[in-house]
Order: sequence, then C-alpha cells, then structure tokens
Amino acid sequence: MQGNPNAENDIVGKRYTMRDRIAHQTHMITCVLLIITGLYIALQFNICTLEAWALMSYQSLRLVHVVAGILFLLVNWTLIPFNLVTSGHMLQYIFGPKDAVMLKQAIVSILKKEEYPKYTIFNKTTGHYENKLHPAYKLMVIFEGIAIVFIGLSGIIMIDLKFGFVDYDIAVWNNFMAWFVEDITGTFSVLIGMTGIEFIRTIHLWATYWFVLELIIHIGFLGVDPRMSKYLKALFITGNETMDEYTKIIEGAHDEHEKKPLLVFK
Repeated sequence: MQGNPNAENDIVGKRYTMRDRIAHQTHMITCVLLIITGLYIALQFNICTLEAWALMSYQSLRLVHVVAGILFLLVNWTLIPFNLVTSGHMLQYIFGPKDAVMLKQAIVSILKKEEYPKYTIFNKTTGHYENKLHPAYKLMVIFEGIAIVFIGLSGIIMIDLKFGFVDYDIAVWNNFMAWFVEDITGTFSVLIGMTGIEFIRTIHLWATYWFVLELIIHIGFLGVDPRMSKYLKALFITGNETMDEYTKIIEGAHDEHEKKPLLVFK
C-alpha cells in the first residue's frame, strides 16, 4: 500500500504474486500451443493429403503438443491448486449467491450501459483482497475444470511415447491402454458407430471446442471490464494494481485476524 490512504487512486494492492503470474503465463502459453497444434493435427488428418504436413512433420508437431500438454496439466493440477490453497482465501474463488447478483449486474451494465459492479473488494486496513475474481470467471472455473479433466484424461489415454529420436515402449502401459480403449470404451462406443479410439478422440476434440468457447467468453468479459488495463499490467508486469472508482475499498480487521484462514502455508 502506498500514498494517501484516503484517496482511492493512491491505494496500491498486491493482486498477483510471482507464483500466480508464473502459473497464469504458463497456463496461457501452453493453452495456445495446445489449441493451435491440436486443431492443426485434427485438420490435417481430415485433409489426408501428401501436402498435409508440409508446414511441420507430424512427429515434430505431436512432440510439441505432448510437451505442452504435460506442462499444461502440471500447472493446472498442481501449481494453480497449490496457489489457491496457500493463499488463505480459497473460499472467495467459489461462485456464490452474491456472485450471481454481480454477474447479472455485469451483463445488464453491458447491455444497458449501466454502472459496472464493483466486484474487486480491497481492505486497506489489512492490505488484502476480500474479492478479486470476476463472478463470470468464478462460474467458468467450474466448467473449465471439467473440460480440462476430459482433455487431460483423453489425451493421456491417447499418448504414445514414441517420437523419432525418443522411443519409450512401455509394455505394461500399452497393454493397459489397449485393453481400456478396445475392451472397455469400445464396448459401448460401438453402439454409436465408433471404435474405442475414435470415441476418445471425439471427446478430446469436443472438449477442446468447449475450452475455446470458454476462452472467448473469458476474453469477452475482460474486454468490457473498465479495469482491464490495470488487470493486464498487474498480471503481466508488476503484480500490483492501483485502486480506482471501480473498486470497493473497505476498512477494518479481516476475518483471518479473528479465526485461522483456510490452509495457509506462508
């Protein structure tokens, strides 16, 4: 916190830690790589011509896709949950009744040009955020998490650890996946006219479309948010943000001074 505490534009909060920014940037970069390489692979298989892999060989493209996928899952299934748990404010990331009201206000403000809801709530006494996540993002986290599970599990099932210069032939893994895809998945996928692997690939592809749609919504809400430039500066450059008329400034002891916050390891 800096400057005159009585002036909103002099109050500075630490919105993102270095771990938060590393997690987000890794998530973003790997996500873009996965979407581009994954959709390109799907497109080329549909074209199925000699010129299909002229831009990059299938083996090289698949290697980029798999490495990006491993990093993507590591960040989403380890670092991001760890950051949430150790923040001591994990409950504020859960969509609740107040968020539903603010989400309605945000949508109405876009359609009718009314005041945008002050969902960023900063306690200038403690220097902590009571809330900093857009209500739409809280809701999307649920569906994004489901999409990541489908993408991750179907990708793991399809993974083949054979890349030109790298060749890991794990018999136990291959036998288990062959049994799962052919005997388990194939048993019911045949009812809809697909083989087991075709069904897994379809899940993987449609979960990707689902994720892309959420990404569009994410960028859309960010684009109409009046504090967009402050969020981007905090996320990609400083980690800090200056409060303004679109934030709610409160004072007084935070709940964590009265009771132990949820799983804080710092």
